[in-house]
Amino acid sequence: MATIAQDAINFIEANKDHFDKNAHEYDEQPYALERARRTAIKMREAYDFKEDITTVLEYACGTGLVSRELAPYTKRIVGVDISQGMVDQYNLRVRNQGIPPEEMQAFRAELKGEAGELGDEKFDVIICASAYHHFPDIDAVTRILTHFLKYGGVFLVVDLAKRTGDHAHEQGHGHEHHQLIPDHVHHIVPHRGGLGESDMRRAFESAGLNSFSFDDSLVAKHDSRLFIAKGIKSKAQCQLMA
Repeated sequence: MATIAQDAINFIEANKDHFDKNAHEYDEQPYALERARRTAIKMREAYDFKEDITTVLEYACGTGLVSRELAPYTKRIVGVDISQGMVDQYNLRVRNQGIPPEEMQAFRAELKGEAGELGDEKFDVIICASAYHHFPDIDAVTRILTHFLKYGGVFLVVDLAKRTGDHAHEQGHGHEHHQLIPDHVHHIVPHRGGLGESDMRRAFESAGLNSFSFDDSLVAKHDSRLFIAKGIKSKAQCQLMA
């Protein structure tokens, strides 16, 4: 158990260090802007964002690529990331666009799902894009984030889809890992083969999210696919788990 816990800490620290070092050039990555645009479109198809009422928490927000795509359709977006470098770039871009912090702002935090965090604010929607494959324990992360979701609120995750069929056979020989996740970032990615429907259903349902749906039809680079997973925070289900 201690080894598992230490491995998780190692991944977290490695991610923090990696993204602090690369934050200033993250938006220049090939396909980053296009992936953010496609992600935001898929999220808007999954939830009816309303610019006068919808509040959003983006976890592992990075430089805010997805936040900026969704900003015109929301009342308020709060970004959270463990990388101070990413948070700094997020807020710099917000300021450069003349957006007031009460409408869009990021904070560096390692959330625990405890009272007092983020001013005890609850959100209509929680989103996480292209980050779940970096989390050693997706069940724990989902439970923590659900704490910040209003009852009836929606949780949306977009990430790399686990391959099936012939591609799943290839995974056993190590080929899929090289296709989805480059060798040089293996040290920051525990889920190198992506995540599947059963992985996300377990994480969502164990956090008290119901009405689960999963769609992996979004084509990404190099013939890989992204999925969008959706769940709704049910008051009745959370009471049963308490």
